[in-house]
Amino acid sequence: MSRPKIPNVSWRQCRIAAALLMAGLLATAALTPQADAQDHSPTREHKPAVLTPTMTPLGDILHASRFDLATALNLQSAAQTKAHQQAVAEAAAKRRATQAKEAAQHRAEERAAAQRRAALREHSAPQPASRTQRRTVPAQAATVTGAQSMARSQLSSTQYQCLSSLVSRESGWNHRAQNPSSGAYGLFQALPGSKMASAGSDWQSNPLTQMRWGLSYIKSRYGTPCGAWNFWQKNRWY
Repeated sequence: MSRPKIPNVSWRQCRIAAALLMAGLLATAALTPQADAQDHSPTREHKPAVLTPTMTPLGDILHASRFDLATALNLQSAAQTKAHQQAVAEAAAKRRATQAKEAAQHRAEERAAAQRRAALREHSAPQPASRTQRRTVPAQAATVTGAQSMARSQLSSTQYQCLSSLVSRESGWNHRAQNPSSGAYGLFQALPGSKMASAGSDWQSNPLTQMRWGLSYIKSRYGTPCGAWNFWQKNRWY
């Protein structure tokens, strides 16, 4: 057999109940001597005890005690419910504040990462070549094949064919070719060869520098390589 559960009653409620019970016991004790005196008196008739207005039956006292206890328990339950609701609301507010803080921190980290990526791209981006660098091509790229590739990238196939025919007749694609009588030099047989220094100080050894000078010269004088080639076919020079 399980033990009965004892309700959770506060100390104040216990004191109220004890006071009410004591009052009931005192009232009962006050009624008992009067009843005994009436029963043993030879001269008086036996009459039932009559309660005065100041006397409260024990049942009423106990009923009032139970009513106060139920009211106290209801108040306690309402207070506990309110406290629970307040705790839930505070936990939700704390959770929202934490989420907002984490979101702000995440956005800050994303901005910092974007700035780092931008700085890395800016640092790794090729810097524009200076005028000297544009005019002087590295030695490892200074080949006739490289000069031909550069010309193809700037001309149509028809214009490149005209250019190739012109250079083949002038120097045979030998960037060190030199005319012993006139002193003309390089792929385009510039006369004098030193005029190619306007395209780079390495004009004597760099086919790319010579190609850059030759394309500029042909454009300014004949407009296109085919224009220069047509002139050469008629005059055997250009």
